[in-house]
Amino acid sequence: MVIVATSDVHLGYENAEKAAFDCFLDTVVRDDPTVTHLVLIGDIVDMWRRDASGVFLENRDTFNRLIEIQKRIPVHYVAGNHDFHGNKLKNSQKTRYPFDFVHEDCGGAAGFLVAHDCLRLGEEGRNYRFVHGHQFDAEQSEVMSEALCRVMSDGAGDFESGLWAAYTRDWGELKYFFSVLFLFTKRNVRKTGERLLSGPGSRLKDTLDSVEQGACNAVTGDEILVFGHTHHPFISGKKNVINTGSWVTGEGSSYHNTWVRLEPAGPRVFALDIGEITDRIRKDCKKAP
Repeated sequence: MVIVATSDVHLGYENAEKAAFDCFLDTVVRDDPTVTHLVLIGDIVDMWRRDASGVFLENRDTFNRLIEIQKRIPVHYVAGNHDFHGNKLKNSQKTRYPFDFVHEDCGGAAGFLVAHDCLRLGEEGRNYRFVHGHQFDAEQSEVMSEALCRVMSDGAGDFESGLWAAYTRDWGELKYFFSVLFLFTKRNVRKTGERLLSGPGSRLKDTLDSVEQGACNAVTGDEILVFGHTHHPFISGKKNVINTGSWVTGEGSSYHNTWVRLEPAGPRVFALDIGEITDRIRKDCKKAP
């Protein structure tokens, strides 16, 4: 089994390297007969910055590529925070989506959001768990992720009011009353939304280490945890924690257009037009005492 895993393409975002990602699909995945699985670990589309219908229509050529790849090998889609609404897309007898949207509950580490959107694959003594990684980011919440997916559109409107309406849509009168009583207002929600919309290069400047440490702490047993979210690719010294990087420029990482190849000999990180990256092995991924 050879798995190619990638994340954080952010199609629909102006800094997304769409052409490079299409090239990756055509050459690294489609034309390599040794690859047996493709895993998309979230934020493939950016529903926070672009409405869902628009982003899929504009990038239908990319998704057509994925559909063609799906005819040869399984393509798994694990939702991230920017495409969190993908968790709502479930195949049924009446509705069939072209990809395997994963909704398995893989559990989570104490102190972090429980991962309801993850994937497990295993063979030959290797057990992989794939999560996007927003589960390890203390600023993220499921309700805000869904609200930002719902409020983004091309039409003119009041961002603050729209986000507030999406954020509170499922609240009862009592919860709404106490939120106002304790000054949890539209402005608070807007400020949180605006901060989350800033790139990880600036937003995670002071918390990147804690997010990566959260991933280290989440590893259980002999599993290998593969995640994205931070846009900073790396492999831990024990090779049991791996970050896939991103396909976005200008986010503070020294590498972009990256993916990981998981094979029996071990994990490897690659960047398009560069090749294998060998300087991203870290020896500081230790579980908290």
